[in-house]
Amino acid sequence: MLAYVTKRVLIMVPTFVGVSFMIWLVMTLAPGEPGGDQGRGAFGSEVGQDLENRERENQSQRMFREQFALNRPRFWNDWTSLTEEQVRETLKIVREGTQIRGAGAVKRARRKLEDWGNYAVPPLVGLLKKTEGEEQDLVLAYLKISAYRFKTIFPQGYQPTEEEEERERRIQADNDRIKSKLLSWNRGATPAQRASVVGNWTKWYEDKVQDGRWSYQDSWTERTGIAMVDTQFGRYWKNLFSGNLGLSFRTKEPVLTIIGRKLKYSLSLAVPSFIIAWILAVFLGVTSAANHNTWIDQGMGVGLFMLYSIPSFLMATVVQALFAKELGWFPTTQFESSGAQVMNTWNHFTDVLWHLTLPLFCYTYGSLAYISRQARSGMLEVMKSDFVRTARAKGVKERAVIWKHAARNGMMPLITLLGTALPVLLAGSVVIEWIFQIPGFGQLMINSIFLKDYNVVMGVSLISAALTLVGLLIADILYASVDPRVSYD
Repeated sequence: MLAYVTKRVLIMVPTFVGVSFMIWLVMTLAPGEPGGDQGRGAFGSEVGQDLENRERENQSQRMFREQFALNRPRFWNDWTSLTEEQVRETLKIVREGTQIRGAGAVKRARRKLEDWGNYAVPPLVGLLKKTEGEEQDLVLAYLKISAYRFKTIFPQGYQPTEEEEERERRIQADNDRIKSKLLSWNRGATPAQRASVVGNWTKWYEDKVQDGRWSYQDSWTERTGIAMVDTQFGRYWKNLFSGNLGLSFRTKEPVLTIIGRKLKYSLSLAVPSFIIAWILAVFLGVTSAANHNTWIDQGMGVGLFMLYSIPSFLMATVVQALFAKELGWFPTTQFESSGAQVMNTWNHFTDVLWHLTLPLFCYTYGSLAYISRQARSGMLEVMKSDFVRTARAKGVKERAVIWKHAARNGMMPLITLLGTALPVLLAGSVVIEWIFQIPGFGQLMINSIFLKDYNVVMGVSLISAALTLVGLLIADILYASVDPRVSYD
């Protein structure tokens, strides 16, 4: 058994890597970006915009994009070789505007200039010396934006170390210098004023070169490392292997912290539903199979088929309207009462149970109908087996034949379903949690999709994939425990 489990775990590793790659690929190819396009204006009219205002408007998007390298190439970063000609041609598209180049081309050029960031500073400094007029104004605007560094956005409640605080202070001091009058000019500035600013930028750039900011210019190995690592793909795997699922774009909290906080809500609904559904399903399935083609079997079949055919959103809406709003027997929404935190343990338990009765019913009936039909099918197949006929021929009581001999082997289809049950426990029910306003994984997932909070979506998807692999392993192990004909060899 140990050898089998070891082999399966080794197979799970590349499988999980493949699934993770597919999740990453789908998310990176998805249209749009975190939070949409708010805060992003037309650069042609933003030459004189204060960079502090721009940071405040775009900080969340830039934080997310830079943290997960979404402002970097997907697989190969060759921006260490940016030339003045490349940057100048891109600036030309922006300067000529939408009437000449078209809105799509101008938007892509603006995004490219912004994403280049620090890599574009050397060619922009060179262009600042070679341009004049409006072109030089645009070069200066993008030089300030490219040289400007956003301060780190730490997770909520995180206390930065002294080293991190000192780094943030240096970044702030450098940003203040970039925004100073020594490195800026007003529209209509004289050639002498422009020459003074160009000289100051040249001095600033030389100082940063001495500090090692563009050390890759003299190192082939460093450029190669950047080409492979400073990419969307490289940063994704670096974060994943370090157990870092990132921060939520919406709340700035670590994704794992958010998932941990949602556990009590989804598991409080999913675990009781799982236990109730499977116990009742086994009983109903075995009873239906034991009374095959009788009124009991047919009645159960009709009733369960009717339950399975009713959509969960329709059932939830009906029971909510009838038992909560019309009769007032149960709360309409929420997981617990507003004053539940001051209740004792028993009262708190009964309050939560009172709130979860309707969503628990809506969460359970569909799976109960489906699983019981699977249990019935498995039992009917086993009831035709030779060992069942032999047990009856030996005079074994019918109850023992059914529950001791047939039921154990008839549960094989249910074990297969069990392999997919673990991710269902995590994912929860989007519809049920949304209708009853239970703040579990289902509601978290749908809110994250609406708000394009990609880190949360990827985090829940990755954990669901991992739980699916674990569930399938558990199911395979249980096969041999239930059916002696199955061997680990």
